[in-house]
Amino acid sequence: MIWFSTYASVFGYNGREFTVINNKTLGFENKIEALHIRSVYEDSKGRLWLGNNGIGVLLKEGDSVINFSKKQRLIHPSSKRNGEKSPQGTLEHVFIIAEDNKGNIWFGDRDAGIWKFNGEEFENYTKKDGLKNDFVLSIYEDRNSKLWFGMADGSLYKFNGKTFEQQF
Repeated sequence: MIWFSTYASVFGYNGREFTVINNKTLGFENKIEALHIRSVYEDSKGRLWLGNNGIGVLLKEGDSVINFSKKQRLIHPSSKRNGEKSPQGTLEHVFIIAEDNKGNIWFGDRDAGIWKFNGEEFENYTKKDGLKNDFVLSIYEDRNSKLWFGMADGSLYKFNGKTFEQQF
């Protein structure tokens, strides 16, 4: 399956037919939790992760779709679930999702930095961990298992397993 994300939908193509994930197929009303897709990622277990700008991460496993951020209590209680700035400690505006070779899922948030999920626990890396800003646009693992993070301000970081080293 090849997955394509657009602002309002995700399309999967298996070579013959399309699977469509959008407000209608999810049963969302446009006024409540409308999709604003920023990223799509299929992990090594076949789960589909959808990064959204406002309602966090949706997780599709088989025919089931849940709001992963909400289930993990990473949506702020007063969130309007739209494009407004969200506080630290939330996972509401996800622009990139990736998986490392150990099976950890990494999220890049617009307002709350870098998140690592090992299947049970989260770690959140922000300015307090040496990043100059908290808006993450890209995540890449190289052949040497080093993780790279591209930030909205044009900076680039390499993660050494403990800290982030600015490269540019």
